[in-house]
Amino acid sequence: MAVTTPDKLNERYNALFRVGDLENLMALYEPDAVLAPAPGKELRGHAEIRAQLKQLLKLRGELISTQLNCVRQGDIALLQARWSFSGKSATGSTVVMGGVSAKVARRGADGAWRFAIDLPATPQG
Repeated sequence: MAVTTPDKLNERYNALFRVGDLENLMALYEPDAVLAPAPGKELRGHAEIRAQLKQLLKLRGELISTQLNCVRQGDIALLQARWSFSGKSATGSTVVMGGVSAKVARRGADGAWRFAIDLPATPQG
């Protein structure tokens, strides 16, 4: 199901993450999207982003996310959300993460909104 308004991207991402639907999570990203999971680290394109999301889904955790902002200018939108995640590593240790994300989304020719840039945790100054 395509997301036709940018303010629904966060909600759709959360629902897909909860059920571990990697294929439909990838459909929320443009083919040449950039995901920056850590300072100085940029993953480009579906292959690299898929590998990262696959590892996150293996943690079988709970993602809680609340959208803070959605600012739209034509076919581009900036989204922010506060999120937390708790899961288990392969060794059984607890993995806890969280932060405030910043994402740039763009409306495609098909009318669907997709992430072009995904910065899961913005630097805190």
